[in-house]
Amino acid sequence: MATRHVGRAQELKVRSADGTRLHVEVRGPADGPTVVLSHCWATSLASWGPVVRELDPSLRVVLYDQRGHGRTQAPITRAGYGTEKLADDLCAVLEATVPEGRRALVAGHSMGGMTVMAAAPRETFKEKVGAVLLTNTGCTDLPRKSTAIPLPGALGTLGARIFLTAPLPLGPPNALSAEIFKFLVMGRNTDKATKRLCAKLVHDCGSIPRSEWGRVLTELELDDSTRQITAPTVVVGGDEDKLTPAWHAHHIGDLVQNCEEVRVLPGLGHMGPLEAPKPLAELIDKLTFTHIVSASRP
Repeated sequence: MATRHVGRAQELKVRSADGTRLHVEVRGPADGPTVVLSHCWATSLASWGPVVRELDPSLRVVLYDQRGHGRTQAPITRAGYGTEKLADDLCAVLEATVPEGRRALVAGHSMGGMTVMAAAPRETFKEKVGAVLLTNTGCTDLPRKSTAIPLPGALGTLGARIFLTAPLPLGPPNALSAEIFKFLVMGRNTDKATKRLCAKLVHDCGSIPRSEWGRVLTELELDDSTRQITAPTVVVGGDEDKLTPAWHAHHIGDLVQNCEEVRVLPGLGHMGPLEAPKPLAELIDKLTFTHIVSASRP
């Protein structure tokens, strides 16, 4: 495969509705069908890197850092956090990067998937999105369904809330934190390199944005907006995902209007783009060529 998605990206600064500056990167041919990738809580656009390297080189790939992550501005006050803000940011990226009269595939992982679901009622989303991939995500009841903290009943729910919202600084990555993150968010057979990359991404996220977005996730209720996704959709889960167990994938699949498949991957934890880049890239390629490229032909 050509290495067109590897190397220097075109960098953009896109302003969201409230003025927040979003860091955006575009890779691939300027005239290629567009794929927009939205990353998970407490990482950055780099978490999609393993998938991007597997994508068909003819695709034009748009990635952006969620607010408070990577190279995007962090909100100054709590008012800058919330699912409406996530939707604002995605719609701003779509407006800036999807050519007039065309549609894109949008893929979201974890909080990135929640971003996609939150944006579904927006006119920009309806006009610009022709296919959707949601992986390792949920739209409701995250703490109660989580199995990340192995305690019974309400204690496990409380533990999940604390894990998501604790504003503790993590310091530099180390072997212990890598093992902790593997236990919490990855499958049992995850390799060492993937484990180390996950730990580095999380350690690089600021403690306040991590805590504030974790608070948003504990209060998540997006069933109604998820029902408004009309584009062809594939939902992926992992049978070892403790943060968003496979129940969420099936629940989302029941809500969206045009679900083509709910696929639960064996051995997959929560970090789909890091743990299973090839299967996700194959699904993105298939959805894009089936629903974006074919739909644009006369």
